[in-house]
Amino acid sequence: MTINEASIKRVLYFPEQLPDGAVPTIATQSEVSPTLLDLRQFPPLLVRLSEVAVDRDDEVEMRFKVDATTLSVLTGSMLYRGSPQLLANNFSLLAKSRIYYNLFNSSAVNTKTDFKSFFSLWVIKPTVAHKLRYGIPLTPDEQKLNRDLGISDTVEKGLLPLPLTQQIAREYQVIQEETHGFQVTVPTAGVDVETLHPVNGQFLLLTKLSASPGDAAADNIRIAIDRDHVSDYIEFPTWSLGVGLEAAMGKDISCFIPALHELRIKLKATVSRTINIRFTVLKVAMTNIFRARWGLATREELPKDVYDKVMAGVL
Repeated sequence: MTINEASIKRVLYFPEQLPDGAVPTIATQSEVSPTLLDLRQFPPLLVRLSEVAVDRDDEVEMRFKVDATTLSVLTGSMLYRGSPQLLANNFSLLAKSRIYYNLFNSSAVNTKTDFKSFFSLWVIKPTVAHKLRYGIPLTPDEQKLNRDLGISDTVEKGLLPLPLTQQIAREYQVIQEETHGFQVTVPTAGVDVETLHPVNGQFLLLTKLSASPGDAAADNIRIAIDRDHVSDYIEFPTWSLGVGLEAAMGKDISCFIPALHELRIKLKATVSRTINIRFTVLKVAMTNIFRARWGLATREELPKDVYDKVMAGVL
């Protein structure tokens, strides 16, 4: 999978964190082609690039564009202690109109082969509070909510919008957290690892993924996720997580993918390999906040003011 505008349009249960990875070859004095990530047609949504990891090489730089600003970072400066495996760096890049991430090889003689990177992208549906904070125009209905609930005053005090971590901790009532692990022989046709369904009054939330990468990048071992009625909602190569069983299975890539009906974890490959895979799933209580935010109930079907407060960003 390469996250693109079509991927963003398939997001249903905001906010979601989509993981992705790539193992490109980078020609001399060139950027990766096609670009690892270049999104422009996602407004009025917000996106936040996070958990970016990359191979270390003093001849390769990470290049970012966030709306009208640019940032370049030499990958060789991403120093880790002890382990050679890829670790996520400290990035949290919020974009309103464009997000771009790519790798540039400055060498005049050395092509970079199977250069690994993984990253994740939060997709956020802005509330009235978000729009006020980030200077996004309000619709007439949102202007009324702002006046009725005094959102702008609360935003100016710095109390809204809530940081995403606080919102998740407050709203997502975790009933159970489970880590599932399997060793699977993956045929070239691919294989379903496990299919999960929530019970009434709950939904599932996929938060972590990890799998061994195979023997070589050419094995093209891929994790794929079916969510509800969307097949291959997420797909990325496990080689991008790091080389070797210990490296890949010693850490996870983060994601945040709710499923209201069905969650299916799959593995795909170019050649048959025996692969270890693990993933973490939360069982979360379905509440009126989610029914309002995800369009599962109308304003009239919910208790008084719940719908408006969710849209405003108070709840």
